[in-house]
Amino acid sequence: MMNVTFLKNKLLAIAVLALPFALPISTVKAEDAWPKQPITLVVPQSPGSVADLMARVLSKPLGDLLHQTIVVDDRPGASGAIAAQEVARAQPDGYTILVGSVSTNGGLLSAIDKSLPYDQLNDFIPITQINDAPLILITSPKTGINNLNELVKEARVRPNELTYASAGNSSGSRFVVELLRQEGKLHMRHIPYRAPAEAVRAVVAGEATLGAPSLPSAQTLIANGQVIALAVTSKERSPLFPDVPTTTELGFPTAVFYNWTGLFAPAGTSQTIVDKFSDAARKALTDPAVVKIIKESGANPIGHPPQEFSSFVHSEVNKWEKAVTGSGI
Repeated sequence: MMNVTFLKNKLLAIAVLALPFALPISTVKAEDAWPKQPITLVVPQSPGSVADLMARVLSKPLGDLLHQTIVVDDRPGASGAIAAQEVARAQPDGYTILVGSVSTNGGLLSAIDKSLPYDQLNDFIPITQINDAPLILITSPKTGINNLNELVKEARVRPNELTYASAGNSSGSRFVVELLRQEGKLHMRHIPYRAPAEAVRAVVAGEATLGAPSLPSAQTLIANGQVIALAVTSKERSPLFPDVPTTTELGFPTAVFYNWTGLFAPAGTSQTIVDKFSDAARKALTDPAVVKIIKESGANPIGHPPQEFSSFVHSEVNKWEKAVTGSGI
């Protein structure tokens, strides 16, 4: 009887000791099995925006590589803060991913709004950067302004009469004009809209003097003569608009802005899932069809691994917070 009892206790002790070693094995297996259901890419902008385009161009090759359906969910509002907050609070299981940007995750929003309902650095894990691209300054032919120098002269002669439309207070389309305004000592009134498309329509209609949309959203309008291209917000000319000078060329070297998008997982997502997602996304960014579409949009495909992208995001946040503090935006 004593031997049986001793044997039972011995087996129980072995089982208890083995338990901690068994748990990580099952966890690893669960992570290795990811993804077992569709993955949602949450876009904090409206349909037709750059972030929406990047999500949709990646969805097919990314889905093929991960053997799962990729769903694109556009949730615009509050300059992207609403969507970013939702993803920050989502389950960190790899099934809800944010298509973040320089606004939501790179310092533009946080630089001017200290009451954001999420922490851009601590509530997310960077997965990979998708692209970067400059913006383009445009005006309507109705204004009688034909180039950036004429705009600057008009703004100085008529202080606070000229206006500029943006996709929101913390959007790139606002920040780049603020940089131009600061460098040129221009007094212009800001009119924020809810979405990039609305800001562009305001310029076309003559409701606002100046706009700074993405390159693809202005391409057809420029070709049709509905708006005039004044400058590209970069150091080098864009292949999409080789005849349009840059802000740097025209004497405004600080009015340089590159919009970028990237994939972010909620904090707490396992590194195994993050690495697997990043590997697939970076491979999708080398797909010839994906590269073609991204370049046709005036952007460059990037595809940094998580650690490198994380360092980039931190540097962007520091840069724009310093820029806002120094400029008084």
